[in-house]
Amino acid sequence: MDFSSRRYFLKASSLFGLGALMIPEITGEAPQYKSSDRLIKPKKLEKGDKIAVTAPGGAIWDPQDVVRFEELLKKMGFLVVLGETLTKKKGYLAGTDEERASELISFFSDPTVDAIITMRGGWGCARLLDKLDYSIIQSNPKVLMGFSDITSLLVAIYIKTGLITFHGLVGVNSWNEFSTDIFKRVVCIGENYSFPLDQSAVNTFVTIHGGKARGRLIGGNLSVLSAVIGSPYFEFPENSILFLEETNEEPYVIDRLLTHFKLSTGYTHINGIIFGQCSKCLAEKPDESMPTIEVIREHFSELQIPVSYGSPIGHVINKWTLPVGVEVEMDADTGALTLLEPAVK
Repeated sequence: MDFSSRRYFLKASSLFGLGALMIPEITGEAPQYKSSDRLIKPKKLEKGDKIAVTAPGGAIWDPQDVVRFEELLKKMGFLVVLGETLTKKKGYLAGTDEERASELISFFSDPTVDAIITMRGGWGCARLLDKLDYSIIQSNPKVLMGFSDITSLLVAIYIKTGLITFHGLVGVNSWNEFSTDIFKRVVCIGENYSFPLDQSAVNTFVTIHGGKARGRLIGGNLSVLSAVIGSPYFEFPENSILFLEETNEEPYVIDRLLTHFKLSTGYTHINGIIFGQCSKCLAEKPDESMPTIEVIREHFSELQIPVSYGSPIGHVINKWTLPVGVEVEMDADTGALTLLEPAVK
């Protein structure tokens, strides 16, 4: 999904007076972790913990979004530190690649920071993957959360370090009761949680190929994942449960992206697929297209693994917080998804 598809999340602007950060040197070195090795679980969040807010991708256009998110986190009982990237703009990016990568590593390095939540997606995170010192991240595990363009960071950090990351809310989202409750259960309490379908998901849920499957959860935005396939920053762990979502792409684009997935990976090591929702994925000329759900059904119906469509993942108002790397069980007949282990310690 290119920047134009996600540009409606924010309008560009800048903020002022958000203190300076200590910036460590970026080495780009990565430990030799493989996703089959031991997982690293971050510490669960508690009231009084400090959350850093950063913009590793797209520029922040409306400063009031940052003000509102800071107030929300404080009302939830957290301390907040705001990154300098929230004030920077280099075209559509929140500063240079070096500035955004350095800020992310500085927050991982800072022992007073307990979690990092991204302000928005947009585009730009994949540009940072070869600029991060993954050994620093591995040595300083903490919650990292976001979705959309943040997908590339979530999967790369999991693959390179073994750290569980969280596909979930960003600062500009509506932290409504449904989404916030799931965030708290997964990230703050650490439940072996069974995710509920919200009413809109109940109305749109489709079983493409029935059955249950277990495996390690990995996935995110379809176009972002498609763009990093074949790089050192993405692979399918053995016995994976793949989750996908997309927004603002026409059915033929979904077809192209899924074709790339098939040709690139053959869905090797995948035990089951959860396609969340394809929000606003409508054809400009419906008479010359097929519905998106039919494209998805065509690609996945012949796979002899459980596949479902319609779970509340990604660019939807109510969303799940999904921990990348944990063991889960999915049920493609009912839409159930259950964490078989806590995502935090």
